[in-house]
Formats: sequence, structure tokens, C-alpha cells
Amino acid sequence: MLGSEDAITSLTLHELSDNEYSDKIKRGAYWELMKHISKIEDDQACYVDILESFKSLESENTKFVFAVSAMNVFIQNNFTGPLLSADLLTSIKDEDSAAVKSYNTLNNAMYSLVKCTKLFGLCRDYFSSLTDSSITTMLFQLRCIFVEQMLMEDISPELFEKADRLIGVIEDRSDVQSMSKEIKCKLFVEFGFVYLYFQHISKSRRCMGIAQKLIGFSFKLTGALGKRTKYQERALPQLRVETIIEENVTDETPLENEPQMIDLNDDTLLEKISFEDNNIQNSVTNLTAPFLLHMASLKLKDFALEEMLREEVIAFLEGIIEGKTFSYCIATHAFFIRSRLEQTSIRKLSRCMEQLEEVVLGFDCKKVCARTGSLFQSGLPTMWKQEKLLAVMYTSIGSHKSALEIYNRLQMREEQINALIGAGKYETAEKLTRTLLALGETPKLYCILGDTTQDITHYEKAWELSGESSARAMKSLGYHYFNIKDYRKALSCMQNSLDCNYLQGGLWFTAGCTALAIPEFETAIKCFQSSLQIDDENGQGWSNLGACFEKTGEMQKAFNCYKEATKHSFNDWRVWENFLCAAAQIKDFASMIFAYRQIISFGQKYCDRKILNCLVSAVRDNMTSVSGEAGISYYDKVLDLFKFASSKVTTNFDLWKSYAAMHLDVKGKEDVDKGIDYLIKAYHSASLHIERSMEDFLKCTECSKVLYTYVMSQQKDSPTYAPHLQSLKSILQILITKGHKLSESMSGDDVETKDLITEYLNSAKKQLEEVEEAQLFV
Repeated sequence: MLGSEDAITSLTLHELSDNEYSDKIKRGAYWELMKHISKIEDDQACYVDILESFKSLESENTKFVFAVSAMNVFIQNNFTGPLLSADLLTSIKDEDSAAVKSYNTLNNAMYSLVKCTKLFGLCRDYFSSLTDSSITTMLFQLRCIFVEQMLMEDISPELFEKADRLIGVIEDRSDVQSMSKEIKCKLFVEFGFVYLYFQHISKSRRCMGIAQKLIGFSFKLTGALGKRTKYQERALPQLRVETIIEENVTDETPLENEPQMIDLNDDTLLEKISFEDNNIQNSVTNLTAPFLLHMASLKLKDFALEEMLREEVIAFLEGIIEGKTFSYCIATHAFFIRSRLEQTSIRKLSRCMEQLEEVVLGFDCKKVCARTGSLFQSGLPTMWKQEKLLAVMYTSIGSHKSALEIYNRLQMREEQINALIGAGKYETAEKLTRTLLALGETPKLYCILGDTTQDITHYEKAWELSGESSARAMKSLGYHYFNIKDYRKALSCMQNSLDCNYLQGGLWFTAGCTALAIPEFETAIKCFQSSLQIDDENGQGWSNLGACFEKTGEMQKAFNCYKEATKHSFNDWRVWENFLCAAAQIKDFASMIFAYRQIISFGQKYCDRKILNCLVSAVRDNMTSVSGEAGISYYDKVLDLFKFASSKVTTNFDLWKSYAAMHLDVKGKEDVDKGIDYLIKAYHSASLHIERSMEDFLKCTECSKVLYTYVMSQQKDSPTYAPHLQSLKSILQILITKGHKLSESMSGDDVETKDLITEYLNSAKKQLEEVEEAQLFV
């Protein structure tokens, strides 16, 4: 319909290269149509007639340029600024509130102060009406869907399905392969940010991975010596991002005016970390910066951020800021995220607020400047969301009045009510909510009232008012029942919420945990699987799914899930412990050795008697592993593991006992001297409180019996025979003395235990006599 794809792309770029989008939509007949559209209220038929008139005007290419210009004007007035001139804005903003309402549903609404809504409506309807299958057309259809979602209060499954279908169609197109690497890279980056906004993390990562491979771009966090403060004398290791780009690609993105970067001006901290080595490669451009921005945005999903994770995100952001991307959207979003992270730092709070104020003031910049070019490759939030963060910062420093003024001006009623609650004005918050309800009842307002009063009947009213379609109402009810441990009701409510909106990865996870607590393992499996479809790098999700399979007896599936969990929660020793236990169940000895070593390397004083015995038995009894290998083939690896573990955990009875068994019990691998030495260490590990602990006493007696057997059978001419006899004598003497004390400390009713001690003492005395007699002949 639009002719040659290349011709349209070329024409669009040429016509829009000067960024004077407002001039494009003022042209003759088009502008007259816009004036008519601005006066339409609810007469949909009249609007359709005008749209048809628009479609009949001039050439398709010219109309395409007009529609793109209209979209850019809309973006300029709702995302980036500068705002339109007063006369132009007045001409097209009439009845914007009515236009906004046309997008609303019972459970999801467009932000009430969106500007130039009918201008966006024209773009959306025009692109939707195009029947050709060119990539350009489908890309702008996708952008319309994406922009519409960013204007809505909640994630819309319907819009997600439309976007997902379009992306799938574009990816399958054969002519995508003929595009240049740079264009394909930008295309998949755009897809990545679309999925990220819809909170479908798995698909977002996949698209960004494809884009990275196209241009051979990679990045990693690395350590480098540097200084943070003005008075720091010695450089310390600091995080920084290192980027590498392998392909010879050129970035032809037009340069844009970045927002002014506010200096820190602190009396102690440097403006940025001063690294000693400035040769670390950092090839950040408009083409590569979105990858760092995407990674920073992903990590923000993992709130609450630990300090180390916070440093990682800031390292990515500094890579963008230092890279001088010359993209307004990318730089602004980087400043936006940095401000979110640094608002907890007393020394950096002032800069955070000044930086956001600079961005917000820039919305009213009077000069024409290019800002919209990289919007779809940056995920930049709308103007009101950027300004909302400023209000959050005011709240964090106790300036509730300033925050309330912003919320009131932006008509963010829920945030306004939450700010009142934060200020301790509960009655005022409830009064405002009820006042808003008096003006018009909505499910969302009843949910807010429920949050304010903690009265669940308001959530039930919201559910009823929505015609049983309010995901938020059921979600709030679900969390309420979860907190009071009524898990069956909680699960039912959560499932109702997910039926209304399945794009809730966090709720799928919580529903899985709730099902586990009941327990309903099959339901839990379905919930965790749904959560992982949205974010397949959630280590805790994989671990919980593995636990479900373990409970249902599907150990191989459990093992696979735990293995996946270790990839995404690598530093969590508890995840490795789950993996270790599952490996033991399926007899994967290689994985057991690797997992045990990992846990110890994390600094844990870890020891599991069953796992150690399993490894010893595998080697001693020559068990066949899951991979078909003989157990004896793991002897050296298991021995090396014991050597490593005993160097980190030096006083554990079970560890030394198992280490000794490796030298005493494995046929053909006997080393009695070492085995006896390790048994003596096992005894000393448990001997500190044997006069007060029956458990420790039994461990020591167990050691003494094995020691007696091996020491007395040693060759008399062995150089270790005499020292071992002396050690055995000392052990027996101590056990006899402390055994009497332990027996005397017990109550008279514990006859069976006393008899057990007496039996051992009689045996130990005989052994002691034999040892003393053997010493006479040494």
C-alpha cells in the first residue's frame, strides 16, 4: 500500500530530519482536519468520517509523514518536552479529558492529564487502518501499542498480546535479514524495551541478547583501583563497566541535546570515581548505551537492592553518562535511575533532587531541540512519572507538603493519599478517598480505601463493582489472607487476580509459595512455571519449583530446576545446598563434589553428615553414578574435596571421621597412618564437652573403638606405632574420667543411659590395660 519500504523510510527520514514536527501537522488540509477532530466529543461516527477523509488526502507517503509527525508531537508533549507553543496546544487539546476517557476500561485507565490525546488517536487509528504488511507499518503499529500502554495505569494483557503478535510477525519476516546490522540491532533493542515495560523479562532478555550478537557488543563489570573521596590517599578496588564491540558498525543516530548534568559539589566525595587506569575500554554510543540502560532497569526489578547490587547498577549508569551518548532520552533515563538509587545517600540527595528539577524544568524549554529520537530504545518514562520521583524524594526528606503539591497538581490521587498516610494523616487520607468516591465510584478508589482503612470489605466492594474483573482487588485480598496465614483463601484470591491479568510475575511467585504452604504441590508447580515464563532468571523461582518436584518424587526434574537456580542465584549457598541434596538423591557424584566445594568456598562452615557418608559409600562400595561411571573413579576428587573442606572447617567431627574412612575403608586405597591421624582429629573435635553432653560422649567412644582396632593392628616396627599408642592411651584415660563425671551428673531415673556409659567404661578400662601392656614392648 505504501510502496517501496526503502522509499518510505528514506522519505520519512528526509521529511522529519529538521525535528519541526509541529510545522508538519499545520499543513493545509491536515490542520483543518485536526481542528475538526479536536471538537469531537462522543460522536464516534463523525470521527470515523473525518478519519476516512484524512486517508483520502494526497499521497500515502505524505500522510505517513504527517502521522509520524503527529506521533512525535504527542511524544514531545508527554515524554520529553519541550511543550508545544500555547496557540498550537490550545488548538488541539480541546476535550482532551473526553478523549482520555475513551481509552479507559472499568479496571484500567489512562492517566487523566495526557496532552494531545486526539492527536495520538489519529496516529493510532491511521496506522491500524493500514493493510500492507511492510515492516515500517508494523513497527509504527507496535509503537502505538507501546505508547498507549505507557499512558495506562496498569499493565494490559490485551495490549501485550497485540504487541507480542506484531513482534513475532516482524521477526519472522525474511526481509529483516536484509537490513543492516545497525538497523536490526535497534529493532531488537526496541522489542526488548517493549517486553521490559510489559514485565515479560524472559522475552526482553532474549531480544536484547539477539541485538548484542548482531553488533558483537559485550559488557562486563570489572574491578579497578580508584579513589572516591578528595582525601583518600590509597586507591581501593572499585566497580566499573568494561565494554567491547567486535563488529565494525557505525552509529548514524542524529546527535541530540542532553539534559544538563548537575555536579555533586560535595566537600568530601569526588564528582566521580578517579581510576588509576584510564585505559579500560568503554565504547558507549547511542547504539550500545541501551544495553547498559536495559541491564540497569532489569536490576531495579530486584528491589530491595542490596548495597552491592546498587553499586553494580550505578556502574552501568556511569558507563552511559561518561560515554557522552548525545541522546536526550537515554541520558535522561540514566539520570532518572541514578536519582532513584542515590536518594538514600545523604551526600548525594541534593544532586538527585537538582538533577530531577533540571529535567522537569526542561519540559518547558522554549527553543526547538531534538529529543524524541531514541525514545523507543530507552524506555524513558512519561513526564508525570519523572516528576513523581521528585515528589517521592520530597517525601523521603520529610517535605510532605511539597510532595502533596506535586501529587495534587498531577492529579495522582493514589500517591496523594499514600503521602498523607506517610505523613500520619490517616483521617485526611480516608476523607479524601471518600470525597473522590462521592464524585464517582470506581474499583480502584475502593481498593485505595481498603489500603487506607485496612478494611477488606472495600476490596470485596471493588471486586463486585468491577463485575469480578478487578485484578487489584483480588490481589489485595490475597495478600491480606496470606498475611494472616489463611492460605486457601489467599490462593483462591490470587488465582482470581491472575485470571484477570496474567502479567503479574511477582503474584505468580507468591501464589506458588501460598500453594506450597497449604500444601498443593501441583498448583504450586503451575504457579512457579508461570512466574518463570515471565522471568526465567529468577533463581528463587527455580529453587521453589525444584522443591515442588522433590515433594512429588520427581527427583530428576527437581535436580534440573536446582541446577538452573544456581545459575541465577550463584552466591546463595542455600540454593547450592538444595542442588547438592538433589544430586545425592539421583547419585550424580560429580555435581555433589562441585556443589559441596562451592558452598565451602562461600565461607560457610558447612558440613552435612549424610552427604559425606554418601560420598564415602559411593567410593567404598563402588556405586554406579547417574552417568554410568564407577564410584571408585571419583576417589581422587572426593579426597581432594575432603582436603579442601578440612582446611576451611577444622573442628567438625563428621568431616574428620569421613576423611578417615576414605583412608581406612576403601579397598586398595588404604593409608592407615593418615586414617588414624584423622580419627584422632575427629575425637578432638567432639571432646570439648563430653562430661556434659551424651551426644559428644558417644561420638568420642565411637572414635576410640575404631582407633583401638587400627592402632593395635599396626606393625610394631612402624614409626607411628608408639605415638599412636600414646594418643590412644590418653583418649581412653580422658573418656574414662569424663565418662564417670557424665554418669554422676545424670538423674537416677536415666538408668538405661547410665548402663550404656558403664558398659563402655568397663570395655575402655580393659582396652587401656592392653594399650599400657603394648607400650612395654615398644
